[in-house]
Amino acid sequence: MGKDWLQPGEEEIGSWSVYIGGQGPMDAKVTGKIHITNLNFHFAAGLSLEKNAASLMTNYQHIKAFEKSEEHLTIPFSEIAGGEIVKKGFLLKSLAVKLKAGEELLFHFGAMNPQKALDTLNAGLKK
Repeated sequence: MGKDWLQPGEEEIGSWSVYIGGQGPMDAKVTGKIHITNLNFHFAAGLSLEKNAASLMTNYQHIKAFEKSEEHLTIPFSEIAGGEIVKKGFLLKSLAVKLKAGEELLFHFGAMNPQKALDTLNAGLKK
């Protein structure tokens, strides 16, 4: 799938694989990629995992625990107040994107360091 969601004049600066949703193996989650451009913050969903996906996969072969998702979220920089790295537990690191409306969105990087994504987001917010 191409990046048909890019606006005219919009250029990608960086992208990172992440997931949103619960942190445990029995929690529902959505995997995907965040894309930071010169204009917006994007989340492009990839796979949706049902709650209890791990047990569904091992116990019932006919149940689909994974479902492809083509959902897409675009947040203009003008709606973002800032971002910060949040450490959850021993290994899990997340990027918290704080919206001016008061909402906070968490994008989990697992054990990977989200610092480069935060730096790219902050650079975009300063423009």
